[in-house]
Amino acid sequence: MKRISLIASAVIAFTATTATADTIGGEIAVGGWNHEPSGWIQYPSNPTDANKIDLNKDLNLDTKSEIYIRAKIEHPIPILPNIKLAYTQATSSGEGESTNDYQFGDITIPAGSKTSTDAQLNSYDATFYYEIIDIGMDLDLGITARYIDGYTDITVNPGTPGEQHDKSDLSFVLPLIYANVRVPIPFFEGLSVGAEGNYITYDGSTVYDLQADLRYTFTMGLGVEAGYRAQKYKLDDVEDTSSDVDIEGFFVGAVWDF
Repeated sequence: MKRISLIASAVIAFTATTATADTIGGEIAVGGWNHEPSGWIQYPSNPTDANKIDLNKDLNLDTKSEIYIRAKIEHPIPILPNIKLAYTQATSSGEGESTNDYQFGDITIPAGSKTSTDAQLNSYDATFYYEIIDIGMDLDLGITARYIDGYTDITVNPGTPGEQHDKSDLSFVLPLIYANVRVPIPFFEGLSVGAEGNYITYDGSTVYDLQADLRYTFTMGLGVEAGYRAQKYKLDDVEDTSSDVDIEGFFVGAVWDF
């Protein structure tokens, strides 16, 4: 009985120590991303190069600054994954002139036609990950479920008797492999460099979202980050749309690591 009591006391002491050492923490970041779209879209999807509309040459989509938000929650329960939630805006618009004859949905866009376009590829992420390394240098691996909410809305010869309009919609969920690494810079207190990415390729489609940043933490976990982010949406006949779209640019934001 005495031996059992000693063992029980040791277990309780160990549990209390572990609970004290490993507490719930996380990260919150809010910032702005100055992104520029490039590439092409084709709607309806076609196995040939016919009707590929260039986002820059034909639609003249503009560069835009929009928000990103992310939040991480990390806990001391080894078997359960940590959670990261994120939202990124990626919209654009433009006034252009078509360089060739195109078909977009149910409308025909003759060469030389004026176009007015609104486009969107917003993303909502739920990531479930594990900390593989957490000894100053951090390494996280997991899986992301990304909901993509997008559209391309084109009006041909706006404001004229020959005005035509059509819209392609994208709304789907993708699983992506997730990885994140952060390394402190020696001899510079509070300064670290990080890289984060989501990636998947399947059935002729490839989607990725990669970023690299430099972060400086002041005090109490508060800091700033700045870096470069690149997204690719190469879609092969997804919801009757094919595309090879890149969205890239610099970002800067505020971070609280608690």
